Amino acid sequence: MDQNNNPLPPYLIAQIGAVSNRLRRECDKVFRAQDFPLEMDQLQVLLSLYYTGPASQQEICYKLQRDKASVNRTVAFLLKNDMVKVDQDISDKRKTRVELTDYGQKLSVQADIVIEKFDTALTAEFTTEEKKQLDYLMKKLISAVTPM
Repeated sequence: MDQNNNPLPPYLIAQIGAVSNRLRRECDKVFRAQDFPLEMDQLQVLLSLYYTGPASQQEICYKLQRDKASVNRTVAFLLKNDMVKVDQDISDKRKTRVELTDYGQKLSVQADIVIEKFDTALTAEFTTEEKKQLDYLMKKLISAVTPM
């Protein structure tokens, strides 16, 4: 219970949620300050394609652990703004493949540079050992909550 006798949320989940929300907001601020045309939710899809190549929307949903409607909306936005193209899958005509356009590729490179700088600044106060420990613990947490 807190000072006002209100229940406290589960500690670890509350901390992770707070960090996640703050990081997303700060990244959005950094990108808005540079007049970048996307927010972090949209960047997740764009950068997923940048890092792993063309994918079906179902594969994007699985990689990002996002629901289908959310990914569909984001892909539609990216398509409308000429950042991706959507083609019918050659091996399965029921599927589509989402791929970066040249403009999407250019934005991805720019975003990757910004995120890398943000990541470096975020861990600047950590020792090499602390960075390794954080990486280990984050992977362990992800493994603990990832469905088998």
